[in-house]
Amino acid sequence: MEIDVKENDDLVLVKVNGDIEMMSIKTFKQMLFEIGQNIDKDIEIDLSDVDYIDSSGVGVLISLLKLQKKKGKDLRMGKVSSKVLNVLKLSSLSDVFNL
Repeated sequence: MEIDVKENDDLVLVKVNGDIEMMSIKTFKQMLFEIGQNIDKDIEIDLSDVDYIDSSGVGVLISLLKLQKKKGKDLRMGKVSSKVLNVLKLSSLSDVFNL
């Protein structure tokens, strides 16, 4: 999995390429929580190049969403692949992430 982070004046854009699953979750979680805890900006995540996300990946997204809400900031899903969208819809989370 590759994670590319770009920051501008009011937004941090995180683009993920590769599967988000148990074997790569540590890197994903560490990177997102570092951004969430240290940067006081909205976060937009691009999952358009993610073919697979498991429950641990979804859990990280939910935890980051809660962290952002505590700070009064947003977590947006800019783009998601159809496979990730299906997982979020099946777990009734597509509305939570405003997809």
